[in-house]
Amino acid sequence: MESDFAAALADWHEFYSAVAGISATLVGLLFVALGLNPRIMADDGPAGMRLWSAQTFHSFLIVLVIALVALIPGDSPEPIVITLLIVGVQGIIRVVTDLRRSRADPDPRWRSQTALMRFFAPALAYVLCLWVAENLWRGETEAFDWLVAVVFLLLMSAASSCWDLLKGIGELNKTV
Repeated sequence: MESDFAAALADWHEFYSAVAGISATLVGLLFVALGLNPRIMADDGPAGMRLWSAQTFHSFLIVLVIALVALIPGDSPEPIVITLLIVGVQGIIRVVTDLRRSRADPDPRWRSQTALMRFFAPALAYVLCLWVAENLWRGETEAFDWLVAVVFLLLMSAASSCWDLLKGIGELNKTV
């Protein structure tokens, strides 16, 4: 007899397989784009753009981690609960740290209200990770369905940031 958790996990297998492939591809493409523009990542490069790149890369990577852990077959939610706790806590710490760095950036493009709004979706996703972890720990397997919102928030935020980042790289390359 299959446990409720194993059944919930099985229901989402194809979704997380697709998410793993998509996020791995996007991580790779972002890595290539940054690799072709190494001055962005240099210590004397634009600090805001470096922070933005790191946040985007991190969001894609976290989606990949969540998808891979969701693909682990099993009857127990512990691997996902532990992963979501780690992701949620470290994600909130990262958002707070990045927000502080962004607000201290001398370039107004990176500390503007619009730029600071980029932190809202990831912060919400990390809080939701903690909520899902808590509910799964208590045996409420329907909370697993809410991981879709985490994936959506992180992917949409990262994709939007990635697009704006690539536009910024284009602008930097125009001035050289």
